[in-house]
Amino acid sequence: MRYRKLLGYLKKWQAAGLITSQQVENIAVFGKAEARRQFLRLVRALFILGGIWLVFGTIAAFKLLPLELLRVLYNAASILVTPVIILAEKISPRHHIELLAGIACLAVWGALHWLGLLLQKRSVAQMTRLSDVWVPELRLGRASLVAGYVFATIAFQCFNEVIRPDMTAGTQLIILFPWFSLLGGLFFMGIAYRRKDEIALLFSIGFIAQCVGLATAYYYATYAIGVSMPTTQMMVGVLLLFVGMWHVEKIRGQEDHFMFMFGRTYQWTGLIFIYLSLWVMSLWGMTSGNVSLGLPPTTELWLANILFISATLGAMFYGASKEDRMYFNFGITFFIIESYTVFFSRLWSNFGTAFGSIALGAMLIATGYFLRHLFLKRVSATGRRSAV
Repeated sequence: MRYRKLLGYLKKWQAAGLITSQQVENIAVFGKAEARRQFLRLVRALFILGGIWLVFGTIAAFKLLPLELLRVLYNAASILVTPVIILAEKISPRHHIELLAGIACLAVWGALHWLGLLLQKRSVAQMTRLSDVWVPELRLGRASLVAGYVFATIAFQCFNEVIRPDMTAGTQLIILFPWFSLLGGLFFMGIAYRRKDEIALLFSIGFIAQCVGLATAYYYATYAIGVSMPTTQMMVGVLLLFVGMWHVEKIRGQEDHFMFMFGRTYQWTGLIFIYLSLWVMSLWGMTSGNVSLGLPPTTELWLANILFISATLGAMFYGASKEDRMYFNFGITFFIIESYTVFFSRLWSNFGTAFGSIALGAMLIATGYFLRHLFLKRVSATGRRSAV
């Protein structure tokens, strides 16, 4: 419905006594803003379609170029690129391609980062002119920044390949730590806190995860999770969890502050670290560097599973007492995973389905009673404070 037509209906309804003048004003303001949003959706569609056709047109234009012109362009590019390739071969004879790819990706990151900042600055000006209309469609700067982050990530991975030791040399490997992953983590950490960018923080934590995985597992398998040393991964998760709690407590009551969002990001990534490491330990034990094909000791498995159950129940209790859905959801999700792991894989095969079902049911009922006790205790405490 057109805005002018809507105004006509509103005046008729007001004259008939169906709505008040204040309601007419509110509906008119909403209709005007909605009409502008529809117009901006059209602008976004034109941008997308125009970009697609520009890509097709550019490809078609290259096909129309004469072959001789393409050869001239290729020879000119070769003259410019050949010295760079020779220099890269001298720096890293075995990995000069990765070195060049990393440098190129860093250059692309720089261009996209500059473009993203420019577009964000223009978006702020557009938002000012558009007053109360929120236009995420025009905020292309965020997409440009994230694309730049991806290219920077590829660059650091290429540089990791440059320093990667020769696995076929037959000598004892000494340097297995992915130093450029550590540098990438610090790089994105700086961007995150400087620009208050939560996405950059996720990239930083991802590099931390890779450092832990590559340094504690097999370097050539490029594990992102330290399977051979899950205890180290769990300690890193606990550290991330405490860092997140510190952020949240520091800015308590200001949920829209970037420190609070950073704290929540540290918390849920730390919980993922902890529970994945506990899951690994519940299956393969807690022994660091255990590469044997045999089963780990039964005592070690039971200790890991008890620790896993305690961690899941603790998260549920903490989430219920603090009314924090994130902790509660993590706890109940991994409690279900753990119940399958310990009961189906170990307990049920040894003691039978009946005993395993009874034990699982009793544990769930006991957990429910304990949660109810916490809830009633909190309600009674709140009632006493209100009475006072």
